[in-house]
Order: sequence, then structure tokens, then C-alpha cells
Amino acid sequence: MATQQKKEVSRQEIKDLIDGLPDLELHAVKRFIQYIRDMNDPVFRILAEAPWDDEPVSQEDLRAIAEANKDIAAGRVTSHEDLMREFGLHNHQQRSNA
Repeated sequence: MATQQKKEVSRQEIKDLIDGLPDLELHAVKRFIQYIRDMNDPVFRILAEAPWDDEPVSQEDLRAIAEANKDIAAGRVTSHEDLMREFGLHNHQQRSNA
């Protein structure tokens, strides 16, 4: 069994390859690089590799969805800011952004 040796690659080599691509290919390259970056995030990887929820939607689920849609249409909603304030997270968010 042959072992493959990984050749060191510089960021400049990657940049040079990208510079040589036609503009039409840049979107695909960007998406692929983002995918590689994201797959190194353990939370993203778990979510990306999680099995698809294949449970059928029940009548109870459909009723709850219809009720939620009625609440939204009637304006019975709570904003993200209000929830953050209610749970004491509003000031924490401001501190972490400072």
C-alpha cells in the first residue's frame, strides 16, 4: 500500500491558481473554499452531517403551524430585542461587541 505524502502548499500558490481562473469560475471556487473552512468548524460539521428529519408531519404539527401563522398575522409576536432584554442578554451582547 503506497502512502501519499502531502506537499506543502503556500497561500501564494493558491492565490496564483485563483488569479489564473476565468471570472465565471470564481463563484464555484469561493463556495468550495467556504465549504472547506466551514467543515473545520465542529458545530457546522455536526449540523451538515446530521441525518435528514424524515418523520412525517402530524396533524398536531399542522395545527401548531397554522396557529403560529395566525399569531404572526395578528401581530402576536415578540421581537428578538425584546427576548434578549427579557432574558438579560441585551447588555451582554453590547459588551461582547465592544
